[in-house]
Amino acid sequence: MLRYRGKKLALNIVKELDSFPKVQEEIYEPSTYSNVILTVLISIFGLWLLISEVQYVLQEHYIYRFVPDTDYESKLPINIDITVASTCDSIGADIVDTTGQNMMLFGELKTDDTWWEMTKEQKQHFEKMREFNAYLREEYHSMKDILWMFDNYNTLKNKISVRTEKPNTLPDACRIHGSLILNKVIGNFHITPGKSLIVPGGHVHLTGPFFGSGATNFSHRINQFSFGVPTKGIMYPLEGELYETNENAVSYKYFIDVVATDVKSHSNEIKTYQYSAKDIQRKIDHNSGSHGMPGIYFQYDINALKFIITENRITMFHLIIEIASTIGGLFLLFNFMKIILDKFTKKVYSFFTTDNIVTREKSLDYK
Repeated sequence: MLRYRGKKLALNIVKELDSFPKVQEEIYEPSTYSNVILTVLISIFGLWLLISEVQYVLQEHYIYRFVPDTDYESKLPINIDITVASTCDSIGADIVDTTGQNMMLFGELKTDDTWWEMTKEQKQHFEKMREFNAYLREEYHSMKDILWMFDNYNTLKNKISVRTEKPNTLPDACRIHGSLILNKVIGNFHITPGKSLIVPGGHVHLTGPFFGSGATNFSHRINQFSFGVPTKGIMYPLEGELYETNENAVSYKYFIDVVATDVKSHSNEIKTYQYSAKDIQRKIDHNSGSHGMPGIYFQYDINALKFIITENRITMFHLIIEIASTIGGLFLLFNFMKIILDKFTKKVYSFFTTDNIVTREKSLDYK
């Protein structure tokens, strides 16, 4: 056996000195249309996930929890703006609670003679507030959808516009408005015929023709009825309520459950109140056994629990981790889908290839 001892080419020498193993050309797989389509779909899905993740981080998130309300010494501010379809001389407004404290210590409400018929601007404002509150009561059942509402809702919380043009007739209604500082106990705010007289241990209502309390109509609309400091976004369910009747002896009763609410954000902390309300009305008719005094009654009770809402803002470090995990999940999903797609393609290809071979063999046998 003779061995070639001639000079080797430089290229062959370099190939022999290459210590890295070469990958066989057979394992390279050319790109297919299925892989391209899969890549495009995964990319679109990943982009949608990333955009959704960023939008979720930019939103405000809150944690809700109930705790016992142990703040017994605090006061309960109440804000009232109610228009009654009776003159101010024929009705009176006062409040009593379980402490028996003199109602003059709570503050004083203002009474203004006005007209029951609203102006065009006032009617538009009131109807808009009424429709919006009714929509929230029917459609929204979560506090997070009501808190921090957009600015268009806040404009509805402003006071109703002042009447610029006065009718030629005498005033036929009374606007009762103002704020009181109440004790944080069970109480009753009411508007009844006649005037109230303070006596030791409470007060009495003086009614009759000598006290300007003849036939009174207690049709009313509630422009404002809230507890605590008015806060952006919290809905007060009685605002925008309207009751009209042609009867003089009608009793309207509202049963209110007041819940202390603390809203804690990164910038400030708000202490306010929200409430739920039920109402009932009936006609006073002593002949039929329906006794009582006509008027408008707001019976409120303080809930034993406090509602705490804490803002939970996601940090940038958390966002980076979420994006990294999303990208990792996309690569895993792509590889998983590619394996399934390749196996499915090979199965289909082998099926049709085997079928063609069998068909060809049968045709040769036939010949």
